[in-house]
Amino acid sequence: MRYLDLTKIDSIHAFTDGLVNDGVKLDITILNAGVTPAKARKTASGLDEMFLVNYLANVMLTNLLMTSGVININNKNKTIKPRVIFISSDSHQGSSYIDYNEFGKYFDYGVSKAIANYSYFKLVLNTFATELSRKVNRDGFKAGINVICPGPVNSNIVKEAPLLLRLILKSIFSVIFKAPSKAALPVVYMAVSPDYEGRTNEYLHMFRHKQMDPKVYITEEGVKLWERSVELWKQVDPLARTI
Repeated sequence: MRYLDLTKIDSIHAFTDGLVNDGVKLDITILNAGVTPAKARKTASGLDEMFLVNYLANVMLTNLLMTSGVININNKNKTIKPRVIFISSDSHQGSSYIDYNEFGKYFDYGVSKAIANYSYFKLVLNTFATELSRKVNRDGFKAGINVICPGPVNSNIVKEAPLLLRLILKSIFSVIFKAPSKAALPVVYMAVSPDYEGRTNEYLHMFRHKQMDPKVYITEEGVKLWERSVELWKQVDPLARTI
């Protein structure tokens, strides 16, 4: 168990460096962190917390883990390759194209925008995962980089919503949504099943294979997102490095 705070860039580096120093190699990496604050909140880096935690920290963490060899994408002798799984949501389907005019810019917003951002950032994340899969596996299969929606989960992600909304949502969650232990089952399946050996850029909705939103697969969108993400990362982190 390791400490990691995705709102703090220094913490992301310290986490990665700690794994390197201890000689840890990750065969399975599941990126699950997400927040839905009641309003915009600026981090020490000047970035919005939801943008950083739900999206850009994933860019930072995967690149740092891969460039440091913690996720070894260059081991030609290893039969079973590393797997990286991004936890997403099928609510990304139908979200708007990525808005580069507001990409990474801090501005105030409230509950409605935060709720909309949850689905929107999942589309952004899925687009990044698709581009990461292309880059890692461009010269042959090196790692499985896949996306999954575990279905509606009864988590505490709405803990910062206004009281009345929080009570309503929690009552709905407790009746309709699945317990985290049950929702984790398809994630475990994707992480360890032989069915996913040698497969990348796959998407599961619970246990059902399906396609992500068509915008996620547009090559030009993936390239542009990668470039803008790295550019923004370098602006806030002098230690940024990419595969």
